[in-house]
Amino acid sequence: MSRYVLALDFGHGGGKALFLDLDSANRFLSYKEWTYYSPEGDSYRKEFVPDEFFDTFCHMVRGLVKKHKIKPEDVVGISTASMRHSNVFLDKNGKEVYAGPNTDIRGLFYQDVVEQEVKLDLYKATGQGPPLMYMPTRLLWFKNEKPEVFKTIHYGLNIGDWLTYRLSGVIATEPSLASATMLFDVEKKRWLSDVLDTLGLNSVNLPEVHHAGEHVGGLTSDVAKKMNLKEGTPVVMGGGDTHLGLLACSAVNDGDIGVVAGTSTPIMMVLSKPVVDEERRIWTGCHILPNKWVLEGNGQMGGLSYQWLKDNFENLLGKTELETYAYMEKLASKVPPGSDDMIASLGAEIFNINELNIVRPGIFTFQQPAHPMNTKPVTFGHFIRATLENVSYAIRGNIEQMESIAHKKSDELKVTGGMSRSSLWLEILSGVTGKKVITAKVEDGTLMGCAMCAAVGSGIYHDFKDATKEMVEFKKVVTPEEGSVEIYNKCYNNWKEWYCRIGNL
Repeated sequence: MSRYVLALDFGHGGGKALFLDLDSANRFLSYKEWTYYSPEGDSYRKEFVPDEFFDTFCHMVRGLVKKHKIKPEDVVGISTASMRHSNVFLDKNGKEVYAGPNTDIRGLFYQDVVEQEVKLDLYKATGQGPPLMYMPTRLLWFKNEKPEVFKTIHYGLNIGDWLTYRLSGVIATEPSLASATMLFDVEKKRWLSDVLDTLGLNSVNLPEVHHAGEHVGGLTSDVAKKMNLKEGTPVVMGGGDTHLGLLACSAVNDGDIGVVAGTSTPIMMVLSKPVVDEERRIWTGCHILPNKWVLEGNGQMGGLSYQWLKDNFENLLGKTELETYAYMEKLASKVPPGSDDMIASLGAEIFNINELNIVRPGIFTFQQPAHPMNTKPVTFGHFIRATLENVSYAIRGNIEQMESIAHKKSDELKVTGGMSRSSLWLEILSGVTGKKVITAKVEDGTLMGCAMCAAVGSGIYHDFKDATKEMVEFKKVVTPEEGSVEIYNKCYNNWKEWYCRIGNL
C-alpha cells in the first residue's frame, strides 16, 4: 500500500501537479504551460479564465491517477502553492469576478491614492511596496474604472487562497501569502482592516488566517469527480512558492539564507523577529513557519537569462535541451574563474524597490577579440561562464544587502531550483559568495515544500520538524576554494561597478 500526497503549484508560466509516494519517494509530475490575456487590449492588465486554469489542474491530476494507477483512497492529503502578488476576487456566492497574475499592474494608476490617503506607513507596517502591484490598488482600479464590477466583489483572495477554495469550498489564507497583499501587519500577523476603511474598500472581505500545514477542509464532491480522487480527501493549507522552497531546503533557522534559483532568483534570509529595511529597498514577509519571518531580495531573471542563452545554442546545435545544457557546461568549464575579465549583465539584479523603473541594457564586455595585443580572445565558453557568473554576482549583491540590514551573516547558502542542476554553477556560486553551498536533492523546492504541508496536515508527520527529517535530502555540498574566492572578489567589484554604471545608459 502506498501513501500519496498531492501538491498543486500555480506558477506564472504554468501549473504543476505532483504525486509524492511518502513510502517509496516515487514522484509523478505533470506540467502544463498557460498564458494570460489583456482585457480590452490594455497591456497593463493581465487576467486568466479561472474555470479553464482550474480545469487544467483537474486534467493533470486525472491523467497522473490513470497513468500511474494511483488509488484514490491512497491519497492522504492535498496542498497548494502559488506565486504571490496575484489576486482572485469573488462575489458573495463565491463566483470569480476577476483573476489576475502578478504581472497585472493596473494598480499603477492608483498608487498615488494609496500613498496620499493612507496615513499609516504601509512599508513599515507590512514590509511591502510599492503599492502598484498589491491588492489595494487593484481594488481601487475596479472601484473607479469598473464600479459595476466592484459592487459585486465580496472576497479578496490570493491565487493560492483561491486554489484552496476551489478544492474545498473553504475561504482561507496563511501568513506568507497574506503578507504579499500590503494589507497584513507583518509583525502582529493580522489584517489591517483600517486600510480598507480609509480607501472605501470595506465591502471587501479578507480570508481567515490559518497556518501552513493546517487541515482546513475536504475535497468537494464535484472536484473529486473531476480529479478521480476521493471526496473528503484532506485539503491542507500551503503557502507562497518561494517560502515553500525555503522549507524544502531546510532554510528554517534564524540567519539561514535560501536561494530559489529558477526562472527568477528569490533570495531570503530567515529571521526570528521581523526587520524592516530603513532604506526601503527590500521586502519583509512572514515565513511558512510560525514565529519566523524573512527578509527578501531577488536576483531577478537569472535562470531566464541562462535559458535565453541555451535556446540560442539549442537552435544552433540541433540538440535536445538536456544535451545542450551539458554541452554548454563542458565549454564553460574550460574557461577560468572570472572568464578572463569578461563581464555579463543580462537582467540579474540587486533588488531595490526604489529602482523598479530602471531597466538596464543587456551587455557583455570583453577585450577586442582580434586586437593584436589580445592573446586570449573570448570563446563561446566565455559567454556561457560569464552568464553563470553574472547570476552569482547578483546573488552575492542581494546577500550582502540583506546581511547589512539584518546585522547577521551566514557561512552557508541553501539552494534549490532548476539552476541547482548545474554542478559548475554551484561551484561558481560558492566561489563568488565565499560560502558553502548546500543543495536539496529535489530541485523543485516549491512542490516539495507543498508536499510537506500536505504530509503534516494529513497527520503523517506531527510537525514540519518531523517532516523535514524524513522528507528533505541534500545531494551536494560545495565548499569555496580559496583561489577562486580571491579571483571572484576582484571580478565582483568590477561587475558591480559596471552594474551601477549601466543603470544610467
